[in-house]
Amino acid sequence: MTDSGRFELGLRIFVSTAWVLIVTTIAFVHTAIAQLPDAHTDVEFRLGAGVICGTCTDNDEGLPRTIKLTAQIFADRLFPVTTMGDGVFEIGPYAKGALLDGVHVPLIAGGVMLGYRFDHYEILVNGGLAYATERIGETTSDRLGQTKHTYDLGLTLRYEINRYFISAGYQHNSDGAKIGFNFLQGKGTNPGYDNVLVGVGMRF
Repeated sequence: MTDSGRFELGLRIFVSTAWVLIVTTIAFVHTAIAQLPDAHTDVEFRLGAGVICGTCTDNDEGLPRTIKLTAQIFADRLFPVTTMGDGVFEIGPYAKGALLDGVHVPLIAGGVMLGYRFDHYEILVNGGLAYATERIGETTSDRLGQTKHTYDLGLTLRYEINRYFISAGYQHNSDGAKIGFNFLQGKGTNPGYDNVLVGVGMRF
C-alpha cells in the first residue's frame, strides 16, 4: 500500500470512529444536555511562532531550529455533555487551515476536540489528522524532514468576553514515530513541528 493509501485509510478510520464517538456520547446524555448550555460554534484567527524539532531530544538530521511565523484559521463546534463541579464538559469536531514555516507552507487539519468550560474560561484538547503541501526542513540527504501526513495535537486556553474570546495554546504535528504510534508512515524520519499561538475569536 502506498503512503497516500495508508493516509486515506487512516483518515477514514479516524473520521468514522470520531463520529461514532460523538453520536454515541450525545445520544447517551440526551436528557442531561437539555439542561446544559447550548452548543456553540467558535471561529478564531491565530498567530504563532513555529519551529521544527522543537520538543525532540535529538536532531539526527541536523535540521535548523529556526523560529518562524505561523498563522491559522481555527473553527470548532462544541456540544455540552455533562457537568462537573462548576463547569461543563464538551465534545465536538474541529477544522483548521494553517500557514507554517514563515507562512508559506499550507496545512489543513481536522478531528475531535474535548473541552471543559467554567465561568469565562475554557480548556481545550484537540486531536486529529493533518496534511501539509510540502515537507518542512527538507534536506538534500535521504532524510527529508517533516512528513506531509501527520497527527494534529493541541492544547488551548480561552477566555471569553461576551461573544468574543482570546486564547493561547500549543500545537504539535508529527507522525508519532517517537512514541511508537507511526501509522502514517512516510519517507524520512519525522522530527515534528511545534507551534505556540495566541488568538482572537468569536462565538456563535
